[in-house]
Amino acid sequence: MKVFGIAAAAAVVAFAPLSVVVAAPGVVRAAPCAGAGADPVACQHCMFYVTAYHTANVCNEDRPRAAQAPPSSVPTWQMPPMPALQEPPPVQPAQVIPPSPPPPSRNPTQIPTVAPGAPRDASLVSPPKGLEASPQAVAAAKAAPATRSNPATMHQMLQLVDFNHQVQNVVTAHGGNVELVKADNQALVYPRHWDYLDYDTYRRPMLYNPLTQAMTFRYFYNGADREAYVPAGGRVVLDVATVGLFPFTAVGDSYVAAGSFSGGAWIPPDGWTGPPPPNYTAPAPPEVYPNVSAHVPAADQTVAVGQVQVVRHDGSQPAGSQDTFLLDDSTLAWGQINDPGNRAQISVTKTQPLPGVGPTDNGSFLVALAAHQEPTQPTPPWWPPWTLVGGVLVIAVGLLAWMVNLRETERGSDR
Repeated sequence: MKVFGIAAAAAVVAFAPLSVVVAAPGVVRAAPCAGAGADPVACQHCMFYVTAYHTANVCNEDRPRAAQAPPSSVPTWQMPPMPALQEPPPVQPAQVIPPSPPPPSRNPTQIPTVAPGAPRDASLVSPPKGLEASPQAVAAAKAAPATRSNPATMHQMLQLVDFNHQVQNVVTAHGGNVELVKADNQALVYPRHWDYLDYDTYRRPMLYNPLTQAMTFRYFYNGADREAYVPAGGRVVLDVATVGLFPFTAVGDSYVAAGSFSGGAWIPPDGWTGPPPPNYTAPAPPEVYPNVSAHVPAADQTVAVGQVQVVRHDGSQPAGSQDTFLLDDSTLAWGQINDPGNRAQISVTKTQPLPGVGPTDNGSFLVALAAHQEPTQPTPPWWPPWTLVGGVLVIAVGLLAWMVNLRETERGSDR
């Protein structure tokens, strides 16, 4: 216990928070918190160390001083002044700043360009038909509340419909909205073109549906098939941030259609109502090449396509099939872009009329479309229809008059 008391006393002396002179024996030192030697700062320091080290409270002991002896020659020790205690600054609530993704890359993957050149003596591939809807239905669907669909969070197992099965049902029914073209010994569907597409302020594609039946859209995005469901009269907004061209196939109860949209949108955080950030610049739309000559090696024929877009270039594919095209914004095709001076601007080795769905062929689908003719309407007669009706009536009246006259003659002879 004696040792502990000595150590405690040593600690008090060692950490004494004021300047001291080691006095000769018999000299009593004033307490820092009471009496003539009271010092508020020294008292605060003293109490801090008493509390921290659980020593005896010497801060309030005020004893009278004895006659002072000459100071000792032992050097004095002075503790550096303790910094004043300050209240920490008030914690400010964190300001929520919506994330601002970096602007999309201008050209994330190098897209080759098609060399110019007009088709030479090539039959034109028949463009797809559109889907008819009244102007009122189109305006209402375009202004309908938009459902936000994020392709990055959609799961393939959460499909609203069995897409492939529904396409097969529509094709099998072969209604008035489905057109079949025979190519490469198989009947292929030539889908209608989906025209009801727009973009919002953030350059997100919007699919709206003015038809009287719901439509489901399938497209390939970031390595996986995605689907978007748009009810009749509804509208959906797609969070498509990746730059590129994305063909799609759409199916309903009796419709099969195809089309495409472009990506590169800025995706606003939830609750965002303002314009895009200043550092966002919408990418340029995909290049459209009109009147392109396409050679089909399987049929050794060249046809003219009214509109061609390059979807991507994949150097890992076999030579001659590294470029992917979208023809007439409807048919997906694979082949290559030819060098300038070639007899055709592109070569096509494979086509798929329903992008991402259904069978493919060796490109003969294009040749069949170039030879495909619309059903001929019967030639109207050179005379007006009302003339024919009037002639029939005159003949009928004359025959009736002749019969009446014949009967009157027979009666006169009987008399």
